Parts: sequence; structure tokens; C-alpha cells
Amino acid sequence: MNERYVGKLIELLKKNDLDAMLLVPSEELKFLAGFSPYLCERFQGLFIKKNGGYFYFCNQLTKDELEGLVPDDKVYAWSDNEIFTDALKPVFEKEELLGKRIGINSTARAFNILDIMKTMDVIFLNGKSLLEEIRIIKTQDEIQNMKEAARRTDVVMEEIFGFIRPGLTEGEISEEVRKSFERNGMAPEFAIVASGSNCALPHYSGNDRVIEKKDIVLLDIGGKYNGLCSDMTRTVFVGGVTEKEAIAYNTVLEATLKGIETVKVGAMAKEIDTAARNVIKENGFDRYFTTRVGHGIGYSVHEAPYINGNSDLLMENGMTFSIEPGIYIKNQFGIRIEDIVLVENGVGVSLNAATKELIVL
Repeated sequence: MNERYVGKLIELLKKNDLDAMLLVPSEELKFLAGFSPYLCERFQGLFIKKNGGYFYFCNQLTKDELEGLVPDDKVYAWSDNEIFTDALKPVFEKEELLGKRIGINSTARAFNILDIMKTMDVIFLNGKSLLEEIRIIKTQDEIQNMKEAARRTDVVMEEIFGFIRPGLTEGEISEEVRKSFERNGMAPEFAIVASGSNCALPHYSGNDRVIEKKDIVLLDIGGKYNGLCSDMTRTVFVGGVTEKEAIAYNTVLEATLKGIETVKVGAMAKEIDTAARNVIKENGFDRYFTTRVGHGIGYSVHEAPYINGNSDLLMENGMTFSIEPGIYIKNQFGIRIEDIVLVENGVGVSLNAATKELIVL
């Protein structure tokens, strides 16, 4: 168990009037417990109680995987010939969770939770924000790993700039991103490679389009270094750039820099969002900016804090998050520029050094 963070979670359970937290297999479980079994429709999960106790409930097919990870007397197993709620109810009785309030993590299956609530007296509540809160402020070791992850991702991005050329498919570029992360000692996590009008789809998932002699390519890439994530986006041009594309690009660049500049201890998340968004609005592109300005990052690519127009969260030293405004014009083109920002010594510091200036390859 990650004792430091489990201790922080227990304090938050007490503070928020929760009796336990359920962690179904996920990145959250891996982070806190050091393991995360395969997740299928069979209900399973780690229950951490506010008194410091814990137990794991799972199907027999998972039980042996937990050997050496969870003490035998803290594992309760049920078989496929049983209804899992029939096996779970006496466990809840023994562990004194009937009639209690239990938080659930982000991967808990709704149909499992509904079955439990239908058959026994227990209240489940959204615990995702508490699981994010325990790690929203990064330690110095975590910060150093994130800085190194960003530095290596800069190298990857620069390598990909030199790789892109007409005739390649988006998929071939994505594959080179993967190889570059591995060459640079990181575990590849994702690569969004969008070209032409596909750039207007913020989370584009295709890979078939071929880069043309005159084109635009959006690269949103990330990997892991010592368990900490990177995430960076750059948009480059191939063979030339139109006046409209250049105006849009420089608008996004200005918005990105304004967002970073607005990051200060005590600033609200929504103030950062507004600052970047206003730049795009003032340049007449506001209808094409359809996303939030940023998201937190750490052990997950997306975690708290979320930089959007609804959040009153105050910035604190040790927070890390993206600043990534964009312009997405359907059936034409899209532009996004993304840096990871650390709140350090009271101000926002970009962890990415790869150029943000307009590039024509």
C-alpha cells in the first residue's frame, strides 16, 4: 500500500463523512495499492475504511493473483455459481459497512453498484474528486520526474518535426512517435496525429489520411517517466501556410501564453480559462473554441485540477496542469498548442521547451 496517500485518503474520508472508499481495478487502484487486476463484468474491488482497515472482494478467478499483495484474511472471494451480492452482504456485515456511506472511484460499473444498492442498505457516492485531491499537490520528487518527462517529450516532438513529410500516413507518424518515446527512455501513452481537416476534431482517433504537399499536422503526444505523465501538443504546417491559418495560429499562441501568464498562486482556475478564452474571442474565433483551457496531469494524463470556466479552485504551488486553447473550424482545419504548467514559487512555469513558434516544414 502507498501508505502516504492512503493516509491522506483516510483523512478525507473522515472530513467528508464517508465510511469507506471502493477502488475497482484502475489507475487509481494501481497508484494506491500497487496492483490492478483485469477488470471484467464480475464485481471486484478494494475497500479502504476510514478506520484504516481494508479488504478486497473478488471472484475466485482473481483471488490467486492477489497472493502476496493482499493478506489472505483480507480477501473475500465468490464463485460464478453464486450471486455476488449474496456473497457480499455478509462481508459488509462483518466489516460493518451496512448502512454506511461509501465513495466509489472512476471505473466502478454502474450495473454492479445498482445491484448492490438494490439488495442491501448502503449508500454509494462519487469519490473521484477525493482520489484526485490526495495527489493534486505534487511532491518535489514527483515534480522532478514531471520535469524530466516534459524534457524528454520535447526531444520526441523535435524528432517528429524532422520525420514528417508528404506521403506519410497519420498512422506512420504515430508509430514513429511511439518509437521515439521508447528511444528516449519513456513508456508511450498516446499519440493523436491529425492532418488536414482532421485537425478540427480535438480528440481525433483515425490514422489513415496521407500527408499532402500542402498540409497541416496536429501532434498531441504523451508518455510516462517513472510513473509520471507528459502531454504536449504542437501544430505544424507542411509546404506552406495560408493567411487564415497563420492568423488562427498566432491567436492560439497568444492565448496559450496569456493562459500561462495568468497562472499565479491564488488565481482561480476559471480566471485562467477566461484569460486565454478572451484572446480567442477578441480575434473573432470564439465560436471555434469548444473545449476547456486545460486539465491536471500527474500519475494520470487527465486529473485535477481542471482549468475551465466553472471552477473556483485556487491555484497552489505544486499543482501541474495543461494550458491548451485551440481553434477548431469544422471541415477546414484545427490548431492547438499545449504546454504543461507547474505552479512554482507563486507563478506558472512551463515545463515544455519545444518551440511554439509557427513552423513550416
